Amino acid sequence: MKTIFQGSVFILFTIFLSGCLQVETNVYVNKDGSGTIEETVMFKDEVIDMMKQFIMAFDSTQTEEFNLFKEEELISKASKYGEGVSYVSSEKLKSNGFEGAKVIYAFNDITKLNLSLISDDAVPSLGEDESTPTENEQIKFVLDKSSSQTKLKIILPSMKMDSEDETLNQKGNDSTFNDEFEKAKEMFTDMKMLLRIIPNDKIKQTDADFVQENKVTLMEMNMNSLLNKPELFKELSGNKVKSLDDFRKLVNSIEGFKVESKNEIQITF
Repeated sequence: MKTIFQGSVFILFTIFLSGCLQVETNVYVNKDGSGTIEETVMFKDEVIDMMKQFIMAFDSTQTEEFNLFKEEELISKASKYGEGVSYVSSEKLKSNGFEGAKVIYAFNDITKLNLSLISDDAVPSLGEDESTPTENEQIKFVLDKSSSQTKLKIILPSMKMDSEDETLNQKGNDSTFNDEFEKAKEMFTDMKMLLRIIPNDKIKQTDADFVQENKVTLMEMNMNSLLNKPELFKELSGNKVKSLDDFRKLVNSIEGFKVESKNEIQITF
């Protein structure tokens, strides 16, 4: 019964994993390459309530308060982000119909981080498998330090789809688009994702596209903007997006989306 229960919870969680949430990841970096990862993950209240009810239905004796962000799991998860990464703290949050947490990790060397451009790394998992980003998904950091300044090179992943993924995507096109789109609107409404690099010293020079004060945005997505454009959503959910370049071209003109246009950028601070 326990195995069935855990599997059912995982299936339920997976259904909502790709939508109904907002994820903001800020990577703060010092001149010596150390820093912190600050992740804010928020789920819609109805998703949290549904999961609570689901657990109670299977185990009426459950007395422990439902918590997606258990500290012991956050501590063990730190190593997933790379060598020398450690858990610092977490804080529960509740705002505007969403509930979640802000989690902070510390790292010793940014060049050893395992981070993806678009990823569910920040989202708590109820499954057994905790995979790390593949080479096609992982952001690479190169650091050049001197006494007067630090140069951080950021190399974005190609995110090229392999043949197996393409096959799966093609199989998903059998049902009619209208039905898929209506379901997608329910799932993806209010979904947001944001990834920023923030040096802890003033930026002296950068060739990045999206810079505000000391914040460099690599990726920002507001799915509400895309849901207002059914034809573009059809291309995104179909088999036409096979790499980061394809994704850039598709969302380039959509308000609420920002994707760094260069595969490699530098930040001097």
